[in-house]
Amino acid sequence: MILTIAVFSVIVVITLFILDTNREQVINSRIATYLKPFSAETTVKHDYAVRPETVWKVLTRLSNYNCWFPGVLRLMPLTKSDRYVHRYSFDQFDFIPGAFLRILPFSLSPTYLGRIMAIENNKQLALEMRYNPVHKEIVIFNLDPTSKGTSVTCRRSSRGLFSWMTLWGFSNTKSKILDNLGYFIPDEIDEQKEAKTASQDSGPQYSREAIIARAVQAGLEDNMDLINAIPDKPTRGMAKALLIQTKRKGGGLPGRFIKALTEEPVESGKPGSAASASGQISSPVLPSFANTDDLIAFVVNKALDGEEDPINAITDKPTRGKAKAMLVKIKRGSIERPPLPDDIPLVGLASSATDQTSGDDEPEEALIVRLVEAGVGGNMDEINALDSRVLRGKIKAAIIKAKRAST
Repeated sequence: MILTIAVFSVIVVITLFILDTNREQVINSRIATYLKPFSAETTVKHDYAVRPETVWKVLTRLSNYNCWFPGVLRLMPLTKSDRYVHRYSFDQFDFIPGAFLRILPFSLSPTYLGRIMAIENNKQLALEMRYNPVHKEIVIFNLDPTSKGTSVTCRRSSRGLFSWMTLWGFSNTKSKILDNLGYFIPDEIDEQKEAKTASQDSGPQYSREAIIARAVQAGLEDNMDLINAIPDKPTRGMAKALLIQTKRKGGGLPGRFIKALTEEPVESGKPGSAASASGQISSPVLPSFANTDDLIAFVVNKALDGEEDPINAITDKPTRGKAKAMLVKIKRGSIERPPLPDDIPLVGLASSATDQTSGDDEPEEALIVRLVEAGVGGNMDEINALDSRVLRGKIKAAIIKAKRAST
């Protein structure tokens, strides 16, 4: 009797499979099927031009399985919570091996239990999926890094009398599972291309002082277009602060800004262009970090604050490219701003502060005394407009001490 049922099942499966494969299909993945008595298996392989981490983020987003996983109408967590909303949300779900899921298939049947079998970050995800009372299968996703990105293999296997149901609809829908997944994987831009794009800015550029001087000069004539068009937020803030300060005093621009008005533009991308434009920072001014990651974090934070000269002062070309690529990603919102290193060497910082203040007619000691008095009185515009972070920190610390002493 059992042998008769088995033979009949094999004949039915072969017939249905032949009918299924005769349908028109367009498959971009590499597929294979295996059928044995009381067992069946399908394999789908697909290559993506992204990192394994990117594929893994999409693959572990279980709430989106109904959008690309064939046969799943909805995938829900099995959580014990008094709140109704938590029973259908993955916010309170523990993504660990052994965690149970509820699967609602494309049918009128109720939900069935599924389970996470194995998890290996960025490498493998194994699930137990049940679609009806008589059929369940093991779904395994394997991620293998390649020279061009990531190769993903989806292996679905089942055992038992109704294992042939794994093959039913394979060529029409199930074989496109990784094709569907590709629609939810974001594109990645190569870091070398980003570094090249960052280094090849369009047209000639002025130094920071020249940009501020020209914008403030236009602002004094009631033309705020140049100030509002400055893309760098710290530079735009300094220009507005200098404009307010100049209008209050009723005088002209400080000496270093007047000198910057006569500055000639430099072509971006040329060696030493940024350093020659500002005349402030060169390669000896950079602190000597033991770790290149700390150096990259330091210069990227400087660039985000409006000082792009430290990036161009890096002599090592790969390190400079990585720093520029990180800067582009942060401005696009792809990644977050890196924290500053805990220990920043003081080599070069003092000389940088002296160089930045040497262009002014006012001595540094007199400038500190005057700005401290203005800060105690509540006028912080000129202090915030200072280029030197070291000098700005000294003045603000002196203001705090003065206010504490007065109380």
